Amino acid sequence: VQYQFAGNHHLVYALIRRKDSFGRLASLTLQKAQAQCHKVYGEHNTVQYDADKAPMDMVDDHGNSIQATEDEKSSVAGAPFTPTEEWLEEMKSSLPLETVTRLLQHLVPVVDEIVAKKMGVVDEMEILEVLKDVTMVGLLPVPHAIVIRKYQPNQYTALWFTAFLWGVIFLRNQSLPMFDGQAIELFQVSVQEDED
Repeated sequence: VQYQFAGNHHLVYALIRRKDSFGRLASLTLQKAQAQCHKVYGEHNTVQYDADKAPMDMVDDHGNSIQATEDEKSSVAGAPFTPTEEWLEEMKSSLPLETVTRLLQHLVPVVDEIVAKKMGVVDEMEILEVLKDVTMVGLLPVPHAIVIRKYQPNQYTALWFTAFLWGVIFLRNQSLPMFDGQAIELFQVSVQEDED
């Protein structure tokens, strides 16, 4: 939104229409979230996922199946996830809520004024036209700089590019078979046999 506000009127309008959801997300606490989960899913404290109850089969170096012990199973699956207040705050800090909040603080009154003038009967296109004329310069937080990295060739990217290029050439020339598809190898698998 910070970089492409002018070309994203539909996205901005969708954000305005969902303003209550963003307000609830900004004020979300662990207690509120858990209460909502208990209301929706019942009073179950833990949820059992299929991955948690699936048998853990392990394979040795020769491909033979080894049955895992209970200690190994629990260490692989790990402890069940328990949300904490710190985790929730970390998640909320990774979301761009400040940008969306500032956007809504400025644009919701503009849209509400349009709706009030038309007595509640407003075409969506009228609102989108108004949003096209509104500028957010100076209102939104300063976006982070776009980092431009210079391409630095190495053997892995050269190998990838060569395989990609020959793959495209091969596939584009299938209408008139220019190449023998049986004789072309785009990659090769080497298998090393164990000396016992």
